[in-house]
Formats: sequence, C-alpha cells, structure tokens
Amino acid sequence: MQARAPRILVVDDDRKDLDTTLATIRTHCASYEARIAMGAFEGLDYLFGRGRFHERGRHPLPDLVLLDVGMAPLDGVQVLKRISEADYLRKIPVALLCDTEEEKQRAMREGVEACAVLVKPMTTDRLRGLLREAAAWDYAPL
Repeated sequence: MQARAPRILVVDDDRKDLDTTLATIRTHCASYEARIAMGAFEGLDYLFGRGRFHERGRHPLPDLVLLDVGMAPLDGVQVLKRISEADYLRKIPVALLCDTEEEKQRAMREGVEACAVLVKPMTTDRLRGLLREAAAWDYAPL
C-alpha cells in the first residue's frame, strides 16, 4: 500500500503571497498536496470543518499549516490561539509567516506555540526543513 502525500494548508489573505508559497511547494516539494485558505476565517472554517469545508473526505486535515501573521481583521496569532484550543487540532504543526522582522518579534512575544516563526518569502530550503520536521512529529490526521 502506497503512503498518501503529506498535506499542507496555506492560510494567507494576500493572493501574491499565496501564489509565491504555492509555487515553491509545487516546484520543489511536488510530492506534497497543497491546499489554500484565503484569509483567517476561511482557514478556521477549513480546520474546524465548517461551511463548505464540512466534508472531511474532500477537505482532510493538513499535516502542516503555513499561517500568515499579518491578516485582518483576525491575525495569524489569533488564529493559532483558536487552533490550539481544539484538542484534535492542537497537535498539527503550524508555522507562522511574517512580512517583516518586527512582525516576527511581535508574534514571538505573544507566546504562541508555533513550530516556526519565519519572515517571508518562504525559501525552498526552509520549507523542506519544515516538512521534514513535521513528518517526525507525533501527529496523525483524522
């Protein structure tokens, strides 16, 4: 039996940043299945299986979430806090993506538990490293 492709959910409210991150995944990590959520509320709906994402068979939980910090009206730190409140989601590795070094420092001061806090753009080497780390974590999707 062949193992399934690891899943990544990219949550960002900036179409250009989404496209850049997806291009990196598709070009350099083609064996991964990438899904997108446009903005914080769509990302939460996806993760909690609400609305158009209610069918888990069509919208399975990811193995890694790449979450933009600089979204509005709900930012990535607030989204991560909501994710960590749900027992079945809290073990999913989440990497916070920041637009600036200052945004990264603010996110780190918030004390959230992310597997990484990175400044965009997502480099191929860093993405591959995150994927290797996530694969080794104690998490099994539903």
